[in-house]
Amino acid sequence: MKQKDDFDWTIVLAPFNEKLPARKRTEVAIEQSELILRIATHIICHTIVERDELFQEERTAIAHAFLQRETSTHMCNHKLTTEGLVYHYNEQAFQLHEEYKTMTLTRSAYEHLAMFYFLYEHPKTEEERNAVWKYWKSNNRKNGSIEVIRVDGRLEVSQVPFSQAWKYLYRSNEMAMLYRHLSMHCHPVYSGLVQYQNQTLEDEGEDAIPLHLSSSFLAYMCKLFLKLIPQGEEILKHDFTPRDLSIFRALSILSREYLKNS
Repeated sequence: MKQKDDFDWTIVLAPFNEKLPARKRTEVAIEQSELILRIATHIICHTIVERDELFQEERTAIAHAFLQRETSTHMCNHKLTTEGLVYHYNEQAFQLHEEYKTMTLTRSAYEHLAMFYFLYEHPKTEEERNAVWKYWKSNNRKNGSIEVIRVDGRLEVSQVPFSQAWKYLYRSNEMAMLYRHLSMHCHPVYSGLVQYQNQTLEDEGEDAIPLHLSSSFLAYMCKLFLKLIPQGEEILKHDFTPRDLSIFRALSILSREYLKNS
């Protein structure tokens, strides 16, 4: 996991590679989704069975709930991607070609990741962590992530729109349009519905892109969760191959530009 320069990024970036056949891009996205689901499930179950003392601390217990919800959301995304949607009319089945069908799930995975990041990773001191946690608990009906800033020597909490969270999650402009794209296909927005109506009837490989993004968000949260657990990285070392772990780490970063700067 530590040999950054030796990793072949084409493995993780394959679903975005338009030079590959559409079926191959989808197959790779599904394979990597299955790997991340195995890793996330392993972390969740190992923590429940072997590290149950961690649940005595509220923040760790809530972090585990975050990870379970992220995983279940991704499982739905995976199932919907692999099985598709079917209409039934006059006793006939019509496969619904809908490349945006999992966007809502992917957007939810992104928002959970963003909130998790601002609660557990972004605060750097105990004072900051306490301020964010207290604000989140008392204002949890408001939209957006939470950031702590210091003004005139004292801490203030401010909202960070989910549409801007990518600036903190990823050091890459490649992610700038991500949330807008996800939202466009989750709401009754004119441009989104035009794209929906005009989507190609041929599989161009786009069906698996939301799943691939969701895999990345789940992997990212797994990585952040393991940082909260003493000897967290040890949980995976004996049950997954070095290649598995390299893919896991790369998916949690997603952007090659981010990897170079990290």
